[in-house]
Parts: sequence; C-alpha cells; structure tokens
Amino acid sequence: MGERDEVLRRQSTRTKFKNSDMDFALNWALGVSQVIGMGPGEVLAAISTVRDGDPGSWRDSFSRQGEYLSHRANVFEREGNVRAAGHSAFGAAYARRFALHFEDPRTQAWDTKVAEMEQEFARAAALWEIPIRSIEVPFEHGVLPGYYLEVDTSPRPTVLMIGGGDTFREDLFYYGGYPGWQRGYNMLMGDLPGQGTTPAAGFTFRHDSSTSIRACIDWLERHATSPDPRIAAYGLSGGGYFTAQAVAADARIVVWVASTPITNMALLFEREMGAMVRAPGWALNTLTRLVGRTNAILAISLRKYAWQFGTSDFAEVVARVQAEAPPVLPEAITRPSLFLLGDGEATELRRQTEELTAVMQRRGVDVTIRRFSPEEGDAHCQVTNLELAHLVVFDWLDRQFVDSPSGPLA
Repeated sequence: MGERDEVLRRQSTRTKFKNSDMDFALNWALGVSQVIGMGPGEVLAAISTVRDGDPGSWRDSFSRQGEYLSHRANVFEREGNVRAAGHSAFGAAYARRFALHFEDPRTQAWDTKVAEMEQEFARAAALWEIPIRSIEVPFEHGVLPGYYLEVDTSPRPTVLMIGGGDTFREDLFYYGGYPGWQRGYNMLMGDLPGQGTTPAAGFTFRHDSSTSIRACIDWLERHATSPDPRIAAYGLSGGGYFTAQAVAADARIVVWVASTPITNMALLFEREMGAMVRAPGWALNTLTRLVGRTNAILAISLRKYAWQFGTSDFAEVVARVQAEAPPVLPEAITRPSLFLLGDGEATELRRQTEELTAVMQRRGVDVTIRRFSPEEGDAHCQVTNLELAHLVVFDWLDRQFVDSPSGPLA
C-alpha cells in the first residue's frame, strides 16, 4: 500500500481530483452520461460540492442530485412529458448509484440508497417502455438478481454481461445492456456472488464463478421467449476473470468479450498490491487502519471489499485470493475473443491480456485486442469513452454472428 492512494491503477491522466479512486469514479460517471441518465452538466454540478478525497461530501452531493432529478422527473410526468420524465428518472437512479460508490454497505444509508436506485430505475424503464425484466436466478440456497432485456420474439443472440468488484446489475444496463438491446441483441445482466446486494443475502465472492454463470445460462435456456444457442459472455473488470472461468468450462458460451481478461487473479494481487500481499495479516490490518486516517476513500473501499468477501478483515481478503483463486489456463480458452485494453491499465492487466492473446494466436484461436490510446480515452473498462467501446464491441459481435437479425432498433 505504502504511498499509493488507489486500489488499482485504472487510468493514466487525472481529470479533477488528486485522489485517484475518486477521480476514476468521476470519469466513470461522465462515461455513463454518454449513454443515458445524468448528463455531463448534471454530473459536474454534483461534483462541484465534493471535497477531494472526502467520501462523505461525495455521497451527500450525489444524493442531493438524485433528489433533484427525482423531483424533476415528477414535474415532467405531471406535465405529460414522458420521455423527459424517464430521462430524469434514469439520472435519478444513477445519482443514487454513485452516492453508493463510497458508502459503507453495513449501514442503513446503503439499504435506503439501493432501494431508491432500484425504484427510480424501474420507473425510468417503464416511462421509456423499455421491456426490461427484473429476474431472480436460482442458485444454491437462494437467488441471484439480474435483468433480462429481449428485443422481440425472434431468435436472437444473447449477450451475458458480468461486472466486477464495484458493479451492480444496474451498471451493466448502462455499460452495455441498453446499447446492446438497441443494436438488436438480447441482454442478460447478472450479479454474481459478491456483487451488488448479494453479500447481504449470504452470497460473497468465491473461487468458482463458473458455477454462478452456469446458473445464469440455465435460467436463459428456461426463460428466453425464443431460445437461441448464440451466447456471448462480456466481462468487465473483475468480470474478465469470472467470465474467463466460465468460457473455459461452459461450451454454451460461443464467443467472449473482456475488458480486460484476467487469467490469474492471485498474481494480479501480488504484482499490483505488492507490500499488501507480502505483509503478515496483523501488519496489513494495522497498515490499513493507518492509511484510513489519511485516505478515507481507500479505507471505505477496502471495508466494502471485505464485506463482499464476507469478512471485516481485509488481510483475510488478500490471503483468500492468494490461496483460493484458481488460475485459468490460457490453453482452455478456445472461443473467438475480443479483448479491450486501455493504455492506462495496470501493468499486470496488460501483461495477462497480451500473454493470453499470444497463447491463443499460437494455437490458431480467433482473438483480437482492441487497444485504447490516451487520445481515445484509455481508462479501465473504457469509462472515458463508453460510446466508442460499444461501437467496437457490437460491431465485432455482428461479424461473429453474421446470420443474426441484429440491427439498430427504430
């Protein structure tokens, strides 16, 4: 940890905040503003009252923005301006989502913001007549939450979207679900154990993500209006590791998109978190407390990750990843693949992407790396240029599914 002020390197340039994790979150919010919901001006209005590195001021600012946008949606709806009301409701949902970004999940405030986010999201989709379904995927002792979005009753390829350590199922709608549906793809967006609200239901991060992804595909086969065997997996951030496991294990996934692919999570922790991994547990916990006194953003992020692993001890998180996270053998990946890689990514993420690509190319597997330069926006998961990322991803999928009825919706 030492002098670092971020969980993981995720961008090469600073937009506004000196705190790297807060600045990345700002870029994330601005990226979503390209798609639907809060406009750039509304994001900038929210962050105008945020104090650099202060999670409380971040939460308060985005909560106020959410309340304002909810009120504006009410006014538009009373006036009969349904499209504007839906636009504001999507913005209100995402403002609540970003208020959650630096919230402690063990608090009542977390539960309240989640409920408000889900309520405004459902309201916005209904106002815009987007036929998204909130779903529950049976898994072990309970269910995993998700969304399913079908274009029509025709057989169409489905894109299964899986996020990472910081995502909710709602994020996946903005990150690809809505643009993919507009392009003519059915979209399945799921929270795996450890993501979204699942830790509160007893599902925490685990070593075998392929089992929960298998459950999502099982659900799709049972519930799709017109089942279609053309299934693509699209993993974002940590989802690049979760989907790598699934692609290696489940033949029903016929193509893979990852930003970025991760084949060895333990090695990523070791090389990008350095001293954190090498320190004894007691020393790491002491160091975490000391860092928390000077970096409140990093401290609350580490507490949240610990909660997602079912513990309050971040040293246990590190130890479990090192001991339990299985590497994915590059030789096990045989599906056509597209990897998105920003120049601002962490060094080990770039190395694993390039190594996997080289192995696949030597074996004659169809694989493409799409690199994003600083001029295009080179941040993690393309948050600074989501619109371009969507064009790249869905153009590539169109070429993979050349016989699909995919096409922009009117």
